[in-house]
Amino acid sequence: MTARLPYQSFQEVDPSKIIVDVFGATNNTNWITQLESAKEIKNVSYEQVEDEVFRIIIYLKHPQHWGHMIYYEGNKLIIKVRRQPEKLNLANMIIGVDAGHGGSNTGGGGPTGSSEKMLALAVSLKLQKLLEQEGAKVIMTRTTEKFVDNKERILFYRDSLPDLLISFHLNSSGDPIRSEGTSTFYRYIGFRNLSNGIHKRMLDLGLKDYGNNGSFNFMLNSPIEYPNALVEALFLSNPAEEEKILDESFQQQMAEKIVQGIKDFLDGCK
Repeated sequence: MTARLPYQSFQEVDPSKIIVDVFGATNNTNWITQLESAKEIKNVSYEQVEDEVFRIIIYLKHPQHWGHMIYYEGNKLIIKVRRQPEKLNLANMIIGVDAGHGGSNTGGGGPTGSSEKMLALAVSLKLQKLLEQEGAKVIMTRTTEKFVDNKERILFYRDSLPDLLISFHLNSSGDPIRSEGTSTFYRYIGFRNLSNGIHKRMLDLGLKDYGNNGSFNFMLNSPIEYPNALVEALFLSNPAEEEKILDESFQQQMAEKIVQGIKDFLDGCK
């Protein structure tokens, strides 16, 4: 293009597409080269949806979105689509595990004085161990009790580019009796299956269904580069649920259910 123009991208499913709108651009394209050697891109088309909105539509070969990146090289807009991993098992995966909060960012607290930052770390370390036993390479936001800014977390995972990211938290409410249950969150529809797979397994623990929630504007759900899910395991503010999460055996079961949920997600991609 003649200048770096603003753009936005979004995902669609059934069929899986990446759509990029470039603002201020007018179509002057005569052809698109489609290569049979492409591993993830099935087809590309474009249209002038408005006078100064140029839309690029990228059709994917696989149903599951595995992320994409958009950036400029000079005035050239680059859209890079991540391929589906060739082997869909944990032994071939790089998994990011983000233990929520830490340091001065304490998170929620329970009726007995329990701390979200400490319990999130405890479960995340158990999750790390289980994933490594499955052969996965695990990259952690933190493995000790320390503060990590959310922007630093985003940049860390953008540089390391995991295949998947799980951010683990505990929920809290001003109504400690009626607010209860387990929930997961995603922002982009193309990553919904990951959070949904984990949520279904978490319900096996006998926790109330607080939902798999979409379009959630949480920083660790914001990257488009890799599938990601936020787990709000239960309500720490609820006395009965706090009692559960303080039990190390329950923490272990919770980590096991997250691993099973990831496996379910991978099986669904095959």
